Amino acid sequence: MKPRLSVILALLAVGLAARLIPYVLAQFGMALEPGNTTYPWNFSPFLPICLFGGAMFARTRTVYLVPFAAWLLGDLGIWALTGRADWAFYAHQPVIYLSVALVAFIGFALRRGRSWKRVAGAGLGSSLAFFVLSNFGVWAFGGGAIYPLNFAGLVECYVMAIPYLRNTLISMAVFLPILFSRVALTKPVTAPQYEFAASRT
Repeated sequence: MKPRLSVILALLAVGLAARLIPYVLAQFGMALEPGNTTYPWNFSPFLPICLFGGAMFARTRTVYLVPFAAWLLGDLGIWALTGRADWAFYAHQPVIYLSVALVAFIGFALRRGRSWKRVAGAGLGSSLAFFVLSNFGVWAFGGGAIYPLNFAGLVECYVMAIPYLRNTLISMAVFLPILFSRVALTKPVTAPQYEFAASRT
């Protein structure tokens, strides 16, 4: 099945908007800065698209470049809106990008079969992997300013991030059924460039 480009672009636009909306609202005096869990942080199609890309995109470089470019664009947009370079280029940023890459990599497991059980399992597994790795980065590279650099601090970091995990899981439940449905996929094609599992470029 060939991914429908218009749907992918639309979901990427939604994901970018989801990242920027709280910073736009903050310009009007709403306290929605990172750490305020009244806003549904992490509810976004970005990670579902990463997983979908691993399963469906023909070229391996596209699997990683699409989410990396979209995430970087979001970081730059946050910088432009807030003037806070430290919110766009932060100490644990490489770990975040590694976490995004890990979600995309998990998507490769769906290339040989995409039953709903496998998709749901990949969604759950990639959400947990992103949660564990990204929050470890927050703790390890935070310099102890928020969470002490000891085991208790690490546990606190994970506990405080549970609302973000919840929103990531909801995102998977909402967007994966869309991405792996006829809404986002066209008919099978026979041209070599669309033989997804065989691609090595």
